[in-house]
This record gives sequence, C-alpha cells and structure tokens, in this order.
Amino acid sequence: MFRKFILYLTGFCFALLLLSFSGCQSEKSSTYSSVSMEESSVEALSQETPAQPVSETELSSLEETTHTVLETTLDEAITTQTSDEEQTKFIEQETSSEATPLPEINAETLINCSTTLYTYDQMEADLHTLAAAYPDILQVTTVSNADGTAILTADDRPMYVAYFGNRNASQQIFICAATHAREYMTTQLVMRQLAHTCATYETGSYNSLSYREIFDRTCFVIVPMVNPDGVSISQLGLAGLRSETLQAQIQNIYNADVAAGYTSYDFATYLTRWKANANGVDLNRNYSPGWESVTDRNGPSADFFKGDAPGDQPEAQALMTVINQLSNPRLALSYHSYGALVYWQYGQPEPLWSANEQLASAISNLTGYYLAGYSNEAGFSNWCVLEKGIPSVTVETGTVPTPLPLDQLEPLWQQNQEMWVMLGSVY
Repeated sequence: MFRKFILYLTGFCFALLLLSFSGCQSEKSSTYSSVSMEESSVEALSQETPAQPVSETELSSLEETTHTVLETTLDEAITTQTSDEEQTKFIEQETSSEATPLPEINAETLINCSTTLYTYDQMEADLHTLAAAYPDILQVTTVSNADGTAILTADDRPMYVAYFGNRNASQQIFICAATHAREYMTTQLVMRQLAHTCATYETGSYNSLSYREIFDRTCFVIVPMVNPDGVSISQLGLAGLRSETLQAQIQNIYNADVAAGYTSYDFATYLTRWKANANGVDLNRNYSPGWESVTDRNGPSADFFKGDAPGDQPEAQALMTVINQLSNPRLALSYHSYGALVYWQYGQPEPLWSANEQLASAISNLTGYYLAGYSNEAGFSNWCVLEKGIPSVTVETGTVPTPLPLDQLEPLWQQNQEMWVMLGSVY
C-alpha cells in the first residue's frame, strides 16, 4: 500500500512540474501577456496557443527537479514510516518486557550449606542473603531483651532468630539446632530446610495443602545455632574465640577435665569434641525442671556441667525469651546428634503425655527414627513441656559419633526434608 502511494505521488508531482514549465513558456507569448493563469484554463491554452516543445535539456532539467522533489518526499515518507515502525517496535518491546516475569530466585543456589565446617559467620551471611531475597516471607533478627538490647554470648556474638511465613499468624512452631557445640551439622540441616522452603514456597504442596496455605496459617520460628561460641570452638579450636580471656579459660577447663579423669584426648581433639558453651556450661542442662538433680560435673567442663543456676547462661535466656514472646506456640523441636531417635518423655502429665507421644510418632513416621524413652533432666524440651505446657521433642540425627562427617548430611536431609510442611499440615 505504501509503495502504491509513492507511485501515485510520483506521477502527480511530475504532472504538476510539467504543467508549470508549460505555463512559463506560454507567458513568453505576447498574445497572452495580459492574461493571468487564474483566468484561463489549461484547455484554452492548449487550443489557442500550442505549447512550445520542450528541449532535451529542459526535459532533463525537469526530470532532475522532479527526481529531487520526489526523492525528498520519498525520504521524508520513509523516514516517517521508519520512525513509526521503530516507535511501534519500541512500544512492543516495552510491553513485552513488562509482561515477562522476572526469573525466579532459587534459594538453594543462593547459599551453600554443604561444607565441612559451616561456621557461625557463614550462617549469619546466609540468613541475611535469604532475608534480602525473600522479604515477604522471611524476617531475620537477633534475640533481644525486653529493653531492646541484644542478648550476647560470652564471646559477644548475637543469637539469630528467623521468622518464616506469616509473621502475624495465629500460631507458631519453634525449631532450634546446635545446642551442643559438636552437633553443628544440625545447623546445616535447618538452614537447608529454610532455603528449600523459601525456594518452593509458591509451588510446593503437601497432603493437598499448598506451602503458601501452610505457612500463611503458621509462622515457623527458627534459631539455627543456639551455641555459636561452642560451635566455633569445636570447628576452629581456640582460634574460634575472639576473647583471649575465654581462650585461657578453655585451656584451664581442659586441664581440670584431664586432672579429673573426664578426658584422655589431646587438646586439639578435646576441642573438636566440645559440647558446652564458652563458659563450659552444657546448655541442655541449664533449665529449671530437674536442675537440682543434675550432678554430672561440679564445675565448667567440655560437657555435662549444668551451670551455677537454672537459666544463668545467655543462650538459655535467649531461647526462653523467644518462646515467651510467641502468642501461641503449638510445639517445639530441638535438633541434636546423634542416634536417629526421638526423645519425648519428660514425666509430663496428661494431656501433654499424649500430645507429646503424638508429635513424636509423627516425626518417627516421617524420618524413620525410633521412639526413645526418657531424656535427661534440665533440658530445653523439659522446660517447654513442664514449664510452658508446649508439646516438645528432642530429635537426635545421624548414626555415628559427633562431629558428624559431611557424608551424613545428605541422609539427614532426605529424612528431614519435609519436616516443616509435615508439622505445619498437622498442627
């Protein structure tokens, strides 16, 4: 259509110029010197005064003029069309760009939990990375006192807590890991659970419930590393502590444990098998229920010392603070290693006895871990059940002594991959 228009335009312009040139020749005739072109018709001019023949030079000049006019007109037309086409193409591209969804973020490639030593610093960085990538479903903060000051460990490390799902949900499920230092692979497990659930939040489903439905009605509250100082000792030795005072204290604790016959390990091996926090207190013996009956150690040690009073350690205080801030905690799960079993009996009365048994059975059915009997006194789960009335279990992962080797991580993941959605669909 556009090309036809140009052809018509060419003919029209040529005719106009030819007519104009003929008119100029006619004006040279004396007969019509006083006659204006506005008063005479083209037909009269042709009948009374024949048009003078156009010379080849004049015709050439006319053609050149016509060509110039047409070329200019055509260029302008093409430019206009090109401009319109480019504008249309630009608009289409812009519209297409707006309609194309952004590529999905894969949380499981954002962080790497599958390292031999997954440190506190790495966990800290990964939490911030995930929170920045998924701000609508994940908030990360440090545990604070009522006055807003952060609860710090003996080596001045803040303790992190993650809130996954609907922060304003009417109920919560609490999960923590790495209470004992050398059991740090449980942190890797929980961080992988967090990354996986972020990545599959929009697409996953469990028992006919979408992940979105599950996590919209229940907020998961996660403390992925309860004992950052102890983990740093087990992983990095004395170099894992910032305080020289604490480094000297750990050396003194080792000497006391050797003297008491509690260990025969060399110092380096002793540190890798460290369970306590940097104060030499076993955090799973620092809670009030049954605290008086714990008599394994009389002073700071790599394991089993209960502290000078119930809840006197900052890590225990942090967990109790988090639990006390929840509006409706439905259950608490504490990951430990090793044994592939579930502790659920704490001497609790009904209906907590049945509630705990039901919770332990659901976890056993999912993971294949067997149901164990009575756990030790003064543990975190004891406190949740007996002091707060919250169904709570201690889940022991792994099948070899701790620290677990890296080849244990994949089996742990396969056994616990659906733990959150299973709990969220049942409770």
